Amino acid sequence: MRFSLSSKYAILTLVRLAAAGGGPVTVRDLASDGSIPEPYLAKLVPPLVRAEILSSARGRGGGISLARPAEEISLADIIRVMEGSAALQECPFEPEPCPGRPDCPLSPVWDPLRDKVVRFLEQTTLGSLAARVTRRSTRRSG
Repeated sequence: MRFSLSSKYAILTLVRLAAAGGGPVTVRDLASDGSIPEPYLAKLVPPLVRAEILSSARGRGGGISLARPAEEISLADIIRVMEGSAALQECPFEPEPCPGRPDCPLSPVWDPLRDKVVRFLEQTTLGSLAARVTRRSTRRSG
């Protein structure tokens, strides 16, 4: 189970978007802190819109917004969009994608751990992460 830079950038961006109220905001504004190049971020938006994680509106007052409440969007949802649904099932110890084999000597060790990681990703929402970001920034300014 390895995650691409696209997954990492998508999660970081969506957490920031959720912490800022969910949008609408332009890609340029989201990329303005410099942590994610604007052209790279612009390429992440269409698959997230197709998956109904983001919505997009053109024109004055437009931009991208969360398509549903942040509490309903899990990290697993985002990773499945960016990596494909098999990404959370593949074994990280095989050079080629492998969804698991019953005769594999690593299966008794990896499968329970993978299941815990997937459960964590499914239970961790943008809303819960955004709340942590908001609390941390409130403590710093207070």
